[in-house]
Amino acid sequence: MNDDSRLAEWISEQHSRQPVQSTAMTVADGGRFRVTRVGAGQGSPVVLLPGMFDNRRLYLWPGGGGLAEALAGSGLDIWIVERRGAGGVAVDTGVRAGWEEMVRIDLPAVQRLIATHNGRPAFWVAHSFGGVALARAAAETMQQAQIAGLVLVESAVDIPLLANRVVAATVQASMWRGMFPARLFRLGPEDEPVAAFQDAISWGRAERAGGELSAALQAVRVPALAITAPRDVIAPAGRCKRLAQAFGSADRRIQSAARRHGFARNHNHESPLLHPSASADVFPFLRDWFSARLDECPPDTAVTAPVGRHRLQYTVELDAPPEWTFDVLTHHWATLWPVRHRRVRAGVHPRAPDGLRSVRAQRALGVWPIQEEIVGHRPARLIEYRTIRGPVRNHFGRIELTAVPGRGTRLDYSISFDTPAWVPGRLLAAVLDVTWRFYSLPRLRHQTGGGGW
Repeated sequence: MNDDSRLAEWISEQHSRQPVQSTAMTVADGGRFRVTRVGAGQGSPVVLLPGMFDNRRLYLWPGGGGLAEALAGSGLDIWIVERRGAGGVAVDTGVRAGWEEMVRIDLPAVQRLIATHNGRPAFWVAHSFGGVALARAAAETMQQAQIAGLVLVESAVDIPLLANRVVAATVQASMWRGMFPARLFRLGPEDEPVAAFQDAISWGRAERAGGELSAALQAVRVPALAITAPRDVIAPAGRCKRLAQAFGSADRRIQSAARRHGFARNHNHESPLLHPSASADVFPFLRDWFSARLDECPPDTAVTAPVGRHRLQYTVELDAPPEWTFDVLTHHWATLWPVRHRRVRAGVHPRAPDGLRSVRAQRALGVWPIQEEIVGHRPARLIEYRTIRGPVRNHFGRIELTAVPGRGTRLDYSISFDTPAWVPGRLLAAVLDVTWRFYSLPRLRHQTGGGGW
């Protein structure tokens, strides 16, 4: 870390599952902000930035849980960086607390700090307008060689509300004496510096006039993921998409957090990070997106198979090596079943769209919509999937592949599920059994026994 920045003493805090420490960081112009570190600090660093009106509770839930805790539990080194004036760190007289200062001074200083403590390139995650500041810093002031990837959650530079002249004049009024009382208006847990509104309004105006930020983002070449939400009225999905499309990254993805794409609900502005369901849909998706770019497998403990009342178990040998069998099961699964499948969400790895965290959709008997998510995907070894939508509960499938002499493969396939009272579980199990034995397995043998491998 450069001499122009300094840290106060680290303070240990009580939290439910992970060690938590926090400190106040002072940077070159006298600005101060809170930095929180979550976890044991052994893995690759992930930096989390809140947006307007918010603080670290967005990632570290006060009652336990949150994205910070989930990622730390996977072995990542988590840092939460709050803005000037948030988290109980007051803005000193004469010190500006806008987004410009975050881009020019604060984020580069944090990047140097993390490089000193960890040394590995960091993933950066930001919400709302925090993502706009992060994108601009990546283009203008941060070292891209030290960025492993960017994740923008509901981030748009052209915010409709701030483009309204009446709203813009109100939030910048001198009557607020430099700090807009967001808590009074129940906009969030933190009041907002007027300087931050000035910068946000200015950046939005410049983007509408000439695409200033979009032009700068063409120079950003690191992996980038943008999460949009169909129910976000603050940063509408179309405007978030427009910002994300400006990145020059070859590995760039825009993902809608909607039910039709395999998420538990149609998310709004904050629910991808605050709703309890995010722990089961958004957080695992982000964790595995990081792992895919680190070329690491997710932890073996990531998936806990539900215990269903109905179970089916099969062991067969196929005349093809595990690599070929795995490829057929991954890319041609739809051809093995008498139901039409379609992919509604691509996997987290850019070269494996049918791999980990991909979601396929079908309709049972042409009526009930069903979605299956790939929750385990280890090449030539393992495929696990679970039903995340449909009339059958706790449907979990596990396919293990083992090489046998003569270039063959032993396939162990287990299926477990529950059914509601109105669905005859034994009948469904019988239908699945007959379908596998007399439809799916013959087709699998045909596709793996043709010698094309």
